Amino acid sequence: MKLILFDIDGTLVNVRSEVTRNAIRQVLATVLDHHDDLGEVELHGKTDRQIMLELCQIVGCAGDAALANVEPMTDVLLAHWERHLSSETVELLPGVGDLLERLSNTEGVALGLLTGNLERAARMKLAPHDLNRYFPFGSFGSDAVRREDLPPIALGRANGLGDERFSYERTMIIGDSHRDIACARAWGIRALAVATGGMSADELRLHSPDGLCESLLESEYIFEFIDGE
Repeated sequence: MKLILFDIDGTLVNVRSEVTRNAIRQVLATVLDHHDDLGEVELHGKTDRQIMLELCQIVGCAGDAALANVEPMTDVLLAHWERHLSSETVELLPGVGDLLERLSNTEGVALGLLTGNLERAARMKLAPHDLNRYFPFGSFGSDAVRREDLPPIALGRANGLGDERFSYERTMIIGDSHRDIACARAWGIRALAVATGGMSADELRLHSPDGLCESLLESEYIFEFIDGE
């Protein structure tokens, strides 16, 4: 069996940028009483918990005080997503539906998630286009602060589902960020980069992914990559 772990934002779907920016503003104002614009905050490939801790540091809140803010920040973020995530604000990226349907019907392949999103946020982002049915398990930003700590969690959950046993060597991560590539490399996992998020194919190529495609429309290339060792 081969295990394919998908990132969400920029890989499967895109949430409208103003909805994401407003989420950050809401968290800053409600929990940290910060009402000034921080400008562009880099989110790409980070876990939600990492982003929350970095936001705390930016406004001068650190240590135990920052950690104490993570739970109320999480509550505000999830409430914002519940109000604003819909088929109108969440875009299904090219090729995703057909690829997932084909993979879900491919013998010897299991699908899971590896995402920086909190688990509830991940499920809410996938729900508008009925994608949760493809992913019975995953590892999430609610499981760890560092993305590099997520692969063993995903494999542990995969191995707990039934009799099949998965290994890092038979696992691959599909994502749109250099952090997806680094996360895979830390565990000897193959990484397939897709240029539908915040980085171009040329930018991703600088990080030496094992495979690279412009979008998930390139299904034949993706299946060749999956079949490779």
